[in-house]
Amino acid sequence: MKKFNLTGGILNRPITVIMCTLIVVGFGVFSLTNLRVTLFPSLNIPVLAISSGYQNVAPEDIDRLIVTPIEGAVSAIEGIESLEARVSRGSAFVILRLFEGTDIRKTELKVQKAIDQIRADLPAQARAPAIFQFDPESRPIMQLSINSGLRGLDELRELAIELVEPRLERIVGLASADTRGGLERRIYVDVSPMRLAQHNIVPQDLESAISSNNVQLPIGNVVTKNISYSVRAQSLYQDVEQIKKTIIKVSDNGIPIRVEDVADVSDGFTEVTSLVNVNGNNSVSIEVQKNSDANTLDVVKAVEEVVPEINEILPPGVELRILSDEGQSIEDSINNLSQSSVIALVVVIFVILIFMGGWRISLVVATSIPVSIAASFATMYAADLTLNIFTISALALAIGLLVDNAIVVAESVARKLEDGLSKFDAALTGTNEVVGPLLGSTLTTLGVFIPITLITGIQGIFFKEFALTISFAIAISFICSIVLVPVLSVLVLDTEMFNKRSFMFTAIHKLENGYGKVLSWLLLHKWIPGLALIGILFGTVVIYQGIDKEGFPETDSGEVDVNVTLTEGTRLVKTVEVMKDFEAHLLQKPEIETVVSSIGRSRFTEQTNRGSFTLKLVPLEERDITSSELAAALRQELTAPGVTIRASVEGGGLNFGGRGFRSGNGSIRLSLIGPEMEELLKISKSIEDRLLDDPNIIQVDNGRTDPTPEMQFVLDRNRVGLLNSSISQVANALRTQTLGNQAGYFRTDGKEIPIEIRTAKSSLKSREDLFDLEVLQYEDQRVPVVAVGEFIETKGVDSYQKRNREILLDVSIQFTGDATQYRELITNFINNEVVMPEGYRYEFTGATQEAQQGAEQFLFAGLAALVLMFMIMASLFENFRDPFVIWLCIPMALFGALFSLYIFGNPLSTTGNIGLFMLVGIIVNNGIVLVDYMHLKTRGMAFDLNKGSEFLDGIIYACKRRMRPILLTAITTICSMIPLSLELGAGAEIWSPLAKTVIGGLAFGVIFTLFITPTISVGFKQIINFIIKIWSAIFKSSFSSKTQVLES
Repeated sequence: MKKFNLTGGILNRPITVIMCTLIVVGFGVFSLTNLRVTLFPSLNIPVLAISSGYQNVAPEDIDRLIVTPIEGAVSAIEGIESLEARVSRGSAFVILRLFEGTDIRKTELKVQKAIDQIRADLPAQARAPAIFQFDPESRPIMQLSINSGLRGLDELRELAIELVEPRLERIVGLASADTRGGLERRIYVDVSPMRLAQHNIVPQDLESAISSNNVQLPIGNVVTKNISYSVRAQSLYQDVEQIKKTIIKVSDNGIPIRVEDVADVSDGFTEVTSLVNVNGNNSVSIEVQKNSDANTLDVVKAVEEVVPEINEILPPGVELRILSDEGQSIEDSINNLSQSSVIALVVVIFVILIFMGGWRISLVVATSIPVSIAASFATMYAADLTLNIFTISALALAIGLLVDNAIVVAESVARKLEDGLSKFDAALTGTNEVVGPLLGSTLTTLGVFIPITLITGIQGIFFKEFALTISFAIAISFICSIVLVPVLSVLVLDTEMFNKRSFMFTAIHKLENGYGKVLSWLLLHKWIPGLALIGILFGTVVIYQGIDKEGFPETDSGEVDVNVTLTEGTRLVKTVEVMKDFEAHLLQKPEIETVVSSIGRSRFTEQTNRGSFTLKLVPLEERDITSSELAAALRQELTAPGVTIRASVEGGGLNFGGRGFRSGNGSIRLSLIGPEMEELLKISKSIEDRLLDDPNIIQVDNGRTDPTPEMQFVLDRNRVGLLNSSISQVANALRTQTLGNQAGYFRTDGKEIPIEIRTAKSSLKSREDLFDLEVLQYEDQRVPVVAVGEFIETKGVDSYQKRNREILLDVSIQFTGDATQYRELITNFINNEVVMPEGYRYEFTGATQEAQQGAEQFLFAGLAALVLMFMIMASLFENFRDPFVIWLCIPMALFGALFSLYIFGNPLSTTGNIGLFMLVGIIVNNGIVLVDYMHLKTRGMAFDLNKGSEFLDGIIYACKRRMRPILLTAITTICSMIPLSLELGAGAEIWSPLAKTVIGGLAFGVIFTLFITPTISVGFKQIINFIIKIWSAIFKSSFSSKTQVLES
């Protein structure tokens, strides 16, 4: 390897080096205090969503009236990879998945422009389409509740909006505080069909009278005596009595017919379609969101400080409390990782102190850790990274790696001091001796992590910051090792310290001698390491094929979600009854601290047959079961006729933008795609019947509930036309009398309260009452609804999904066992036994698909890393033999890593793959240091493997001299990983597989590196020499023959 020389100028300026170090540390501390703290890295997920709705409208009509126009408007926009739609009663949700690299902001503007162009084509009563980007930063970071046993939900909602929201929104960095639940005030005009008929009035007359008498319009300007007056017509309703007295029309005998003559006007509240309870008590919840550039912990702490102040100004008996906050999760994760980091730091320093043989040299090595970490904070700040669980974990995992270069340099300097050199010469010569291989090992380690930054998708976004942080730390540790460590060695080390043989020096010396004897024997019996290498390669392949694969490991976040679904059409009162029974059961469980129930609503829709529980558990150390175990138990305990229960762990893995990265083990999602829902249901049923024969299948669920009972009114166009009317006019009249229709606002105290016209509930008690409604007036005759059409009773779907305008049916399969095995089983069954009509297909989606795609991308990144490492090593060694020999260290380490996961029962997860990357870099580093020193000590020697030969002694001497730094770097790295492998605290499950991978891989890999790498290297050299010898002999023989011919 080419030699890189450290000039004596650095060693001659120790004060300058120390001052520069202090500057770097100071800037690192400054950066640490100014880094934004978030739970996850800042994401730019290429997903846009469009949300709209049309209250109480069937899914088929939502699709036709809203979804199809939106799909048509945005489908031609550049950068959209696929369109997905989720359609349910009263709501529409269109998801736009964009190609990687698409400018999301520009695409959002194009989508907004396209929607604006078709807005007039959408129903006037439909909710205006809202466009937003999926981003974990935009989700609520806190949930608060305001409750009281003395006040109604209307008062609680008003207090939340009038007092709580304004005070919270004054907090710096807080984007919004949105009130959920409670009762909203509304003016109802309850129409009596009988009184309408008596006065010969139809609903359109009533609606027109109210809206036209509640106006405020600008008229113009009047200029008199040089003064300009703006003139406007002011006729807004000031109280309910004015609405009652509004004249609809004047009868033939001159008597005015007013609103109160045909309807009852009341100032009330919206009909309860959803409820929010906290531990069984009615409440109103408030969701807090922060600005994207705000520090989550700062916002959370500010809210925590403001809550007591708000409670002081709230009326007696009303309390504002915090239900959940992301800040607690961040603090727990940071505290756990910091605790693991501190433990690792102490253990590493202790190991260094023992193995390096004195406090002076241990101090020199240990100093590089805080300096490297401080400088890493500075580079993170400069690169605009955030302090999150990925960057903190990178630093925690890097602690063992940060001392590797420093150990090699310090050990080399110590060896030179042992040889009798002065401190200055020892520092200079010792550092120059290893700076070349250290540069090579650092570059190869960076080469391992660079391909990780090229991984696409959410996994790539997450691990990009991880890879950058650990790369910064490793690069900085290299600079520290060749600049700071030599200077500190000159200042701190004592030439006399090595004259006193300590117990550890004696033990290491004996270990080196024993290692030399074993290595000498192996070098003379090279076939044994060769067979071992073949066996390791075979074992690695076998274990890799047999080990389970998954995405991100599940974590115990302390929260469980329970979704409850009753039969479609179930009234809210029945749903409340079932939820109350379940709630009572949940409140008795000691593992549950808080039960928040939401009845009649989901994230985007309101459906009276649905409810959900969010369960906040007591801390992990105070309960005997995990979140996953509790969720599984609740699936068995919460049962009722006609009720479907789905329980899952909140945050059990990573899940954003509708693309989950939770564990793929135990769950597979299969998507059936085709033009007709009925055919998809048949295919789903055949799959379900076949799979449930397997005792390991827990549940097969296509997410469908019983069809919704529905009355379809089919109008007769001819009859409507003969009555001089239109289909839309009849439909709107019927809608006003059944569902209700808004006719403007009632303004009071600066608030706008909707005025809603509807048929009085007492007038619609049966289907026959519906048939008697009158919708038109033709001349002097009133026309009943049955005269212009007929009602047909049928069943309708409650909801469905679409992708690229095709219907999508998701089938969720829960099982116990290997996910890969069941994926193959399902694939073979569908291909061989399920009749899939033309135009229908299936695909695996969700965590299963993401795990497979993630594995493929990590495989590609791994291959790229291997190629990049080989190129770097070939450039450093200026040959292809040594990089190939060092490459052979990798399968030895991989065997240990996979074997470790297998022993501990862990699948190979995404973080486990990252551990393999780290492991490859560490093992290759050891190989570079060992092989380079072997070359250094045998340079110029004749190749001779006879016992006692100079070449053989040189090989053994070089390996013995490099045994201590290689063992020490491995031990420090293993010890730094142990706290993370023990899964101490919440969130530690994510990084445990990574730590176990590195520990197992290093434990095996270092042993094999020390024994097999030298023998393989020597073996290759022997083979090359043999080939050269044969080639020379052939060439010499051919030359001699030609010479004889010429002479003759």
